[in-house]
Amino acid sequence: MVITSCSPAVTTTTTPTSTDPTKTTTAAPGTTTPAPANDAVFAGGWPYATAPTGHFNMFIPNAIELKFYRELHQLPLATYVAKTDTYEPMLAKDWELSADKNSLLVNLKPDVLWQTGDAFTAKDVWTTFMMYRIVGNPVWKYVDSVTEKSATQLEFKLKEQTTMIYRYVLRKPIVDYKTYGEFADRAAALITAGKLEDSAEWKTLANDFTNFRPTMVNATGPYYLDPANVSQSHVELVKNDKSFLAGKVNFAQVRVYNGDVPDLTPLVLNTEVDYLTHQFPAASMATFKANGYKTIQLQGVDGIGLYINEAVQPMDKKGVRQALAYIIDRNRVGELALPGITRGAKYITGLGDLMTETWVDATKLINYTVDAAKATSLLEAEGLKKVNGVWTLADGKPFKLTLQAPTTWSDAATAASEIAQQLTAFGIATTFEGIDANSRQANITEGNFQLALSFWGTAQPHPMFAFETPLLVSNAKAAKGLSYPMKQDTANYGAIDMEQLIYDAAKGWDVAAQKVIVEKLVMTINDTVPYIPIYSKWSTNLSSNGVRTDWGTDETLYLNSAGDDNFAVLKILNGELKPLAK
Repeated sequence: MVITSCSPAVTTTTTPTSTDPTKTTTAAPGTTTPAPANDAVFAGGWPYATAPTGHFNMFIPNAIELKFYRELHQLPLATYVAKTDTYEPMLAKDWELSADKNSLLVNLKPDVLWQTGDAFTAKDVWTTFMMYRIVGNPVWKYVDSVTEKSATQLEFKLKEQTTMIYRYVLRKPIVDYKTYGEFADRAAALITAGKLEDSAEWKTLANDFTNFRPTMVNATGPYYLDPANVSQSHVELVKNDKSFLAGKVNFAQVRVYNGDVPDLTPLVLNTEVDYLTHQFPAASMATFKANGYKTIQLQGVDGIGLYINEAVQPMDKKGVRQALAYIIDRNRVGELALPGITRGAKYITGLGDLMTETWVDATKLINYTVDAAKATSLLEAEGLKKVNGVWTLADGKPFKLTLQAPTTWSDAATAASEIAQQLTAFGIATTFEGIDANSRQANITEGNFQLALSFWGTAQPHPMFAFETPLLVSNAKAAKGLSYPMKQDTANYGAIDMEQLIYDAAKGWDVAAQKVIVEKLVMTINDTVPYIPIYSKWSTNLSSNGVRTDWGTDETLYLNSAGDDNFAVLKILNGELKPLAK
């Protein structure tokens, strides 16, 4: 399937964007056509852990939230359309930025019900954001307070003005007070008492919340997640007749199969799934296409990068990390990882190539093309020597490395093997250590790695999000992580605080001023190389369009991020995606 520009098949409403922050609209509730009575099932896939590891606290790691499928049962305030850079009302009716741009007023749709039959109110939204405060979500770097003005209206007072306030507020799935209210009330009481995040009382609250395990998952969406419908093989999202969208969706059930490529391949061969974001080997894709499956081409905005543990000597030395960047042939790795899908990253910036060229002057960057002579010079300058074809440390011991990657990620496993071979050929003996995918983030967080393949880049519409996973989640906020100092002494900018710059990058309404901050971050990453973007994924998503389902005519939604603003979910919610007529 080729993405083309065409008129949308559904009516859209223009709403505030980052480039017009004071604009507001009220979207009248759309008329809905009753869905045909059927037992049609939409089937997708996403890996999840079952109990006791997996659980239903949607704010804590290992939650069975099902990534983007969560928005089918716990709706956000609004959805996002990349083509027009607009937000479309969902649980919110409208929103408006105050004249001084210091608060955002959000009005909720009336008469929305939870699956339990309780009314959806502002208290539920307030509760959601209190949970995000307990877990330290970055939204609270920009929001000072959330106040219920009435049952259908909230005010978000801004601590910092930011073009991203709409995304931070409108795109979060909303949970209910009935489930999470006890913790919201406890957090509010501590805030009133002035016992904030650094207090013992707050740390006790955070610990209690980490151990909280709800026994139900309430829903405003057209489907609901019943823990009784979760098995090792799949989750069944059942129709929620109390949802205001119940009459608009065309499937009686959404089934999410558990697992990665090896687990889901037989299901595709048997034509039992309708949509997958997983990346399959070229031979498998050819077979799927022969069976009638279509592909949706996505832009290459993120991918897999090489995380470097600076607690392991000599990788605490900048010259050694730069040398690794000159040794590894990223284009070769990209060609091999998933042929036709993965492409070597052009820039070492932490941003996708297009975003790099949009936000910074790329001519200022160090160009890390393969250069054995530069790598040799850098290693020698850091005190390493090459003896009989083997690089040795200052104490004479061989410079050896271990590279971790999940064995079930076919692209990452192939990439890890190729990178290990390239480094070994250069004289740095490197071993590929295959690990379970569920251990990847835990190993990085605890510093139990030397080199590891993990995620970089972002599909979200601001560079700040690209730095969150590698530099915050896997470093500054981790127990050990990359051990990369967030306070850096740079030649270009003097002493800088990378963590503060990440938050500052989205402040204010002046994008030109944001670009100055983003360039500081990018130039510092480019110079100090805390991680190396190896390849981006120009991913192809599988769809059963024409085989089991009808995806309609609006292809503009395919410009959305499949991970953060998933188009299949939007097409289900707006009623365009249907079971194929029999």
